[in-house]
Amino acid sequence: MPPSQPFFLIVEDHQEVAERNRDFLQQVDPNCRCAIANNPSQAMEFLSLESPDLIVVDLLYGTFSGEQSAEPGINLLRHIFEKHTELNVLVYSSEYRLLTPLISYIDSHKGGFAVANKLDRRSTYIKFAQSALNGELCLPRELRQSSNLNHQDLEVLNLLCNDCLSDDALANRLNVSRRAAQNYVKRLKQRLDVDLIYTEEANHRVAICKMARERGFLG
Repeated sequence: MPPSQPFFLIVEDHQEVAERNRDFLQQVDPNCRCAIANNPSQAMEFLSLESPDLIVVDLLYGTFSGEQSAEPGINLLRHIFEKHTELNVLVYSSEYRLLTPLISYIDSHKGGFAVANKLDRRSTYIKFAQSALNGELCLPRELRQSSNLNHQDLEVLNLLCNDCLSDDALANRLNVSRRAAQNYVKRLKQRLDVDLIYTEEANHRVAICKMARERGFLG
């Protein structure tokens, strides 16, 4: 059976940057098929016809006045959160703080969501693109500090820390795949800044529960 061909959609109005995105994504998966949308409106047209495995979104786009505006990019993300709830998203922008008003939507999004800074190296882009494809949440620290635990996070915390469920048991209790259950735990690790606080804690589950209790999320 031939390998599957993932479809990646790049939303970028600068051709050189769009081509760089495509080159990076081909390193994520050499078999990928890439399409480029020159603006968010064109991206919405693509999404109405086909659902990509990953969409790469810039936040700033040129306007008729020659200025840069975040409104089209933010509106595209709102559209994704509302209409494409399981779509994997990679935001590629040096102005990622513009995402702060969308934190509650990001927290509730069922697909992967990662943010790569345009000032970072190629290896970081590839790492975060793969994380988004895996359904993981990867946010800069400034955005994580604005993130709150939602109802599902609290449910997973209780099962993880009070009931001490394994990945398989957690998946069975939540009626999801084992991979989805593991991603829930990874999201908790990110949202609680576990790596930054408990740098020497080998067992990340123990560290998650320690942090959750310190912050009053667990009784």
